[in-house]
Amino acid sequence: MKTAARIAGADVVPVAALMSRRVVGIRSDCDLRGAAETFARTGLRHLVVVEPDRKVLGLVTAERILLTLGTSGAAGRVGDHVEDAAVRVAPHDDLRTAASAMLDAVVDAVVVTELSGRVVGVLTWSDVVAHVAGRDPVRPSRAP
Repeated sequence: MKTAARIAGADVVPVAALMSRRVVGIRSDCDLRGAAETFARTGLRHLVVVEPDRKVLGLVTAERILLTLGTSGAAGRVGDHVEDAAVRVAPHDDLRTAASAMLDAVVDAVVVTELSGRVVGVLTWSDVVAHVAGRDPVRPSRAP
C-alpha cells in the first residue's frame, strides 16, 4: 500500500496514489452489444466514454449496459448511458475531495484527468474502500 503524506497532522492521499491507470475507452456512438463485449473482454466495470473527436463524456458502467440490454435489447448507443459527466478529479486532488464529489453525484467512480483534459485514470469506490481497509485495491485480470 502506498503511504500517505502527513501535512498539518492530517493524512493527505492524492488520487494518483489510488486510481487505476488501466483505462479503456469506448466511443459514444458504439452500440450496447459492443460495450457489453468490451466489458466481458476487459473484466472492467467502468469504461471511459469518448466522442468520435476524443472529447471525454464520462463513464459508463457494466451494470447499466447489462440492465439496458436486458430490458430494451440492443437499442441505443453508449453515449446515452453515461454516468454524471460533470464529475472529474485531478491526480493531485486529495482523496477526500474525490470521495466528496462521488457522494455528491451519487456515482461509484470518477474519471481522473490532467488539466489538459487527458485521461490518466479512474478512481472507484473499491479503491477508496481498499485504502480505508489498509489493503491494495483488487484489480480485474484481463479476460482470456
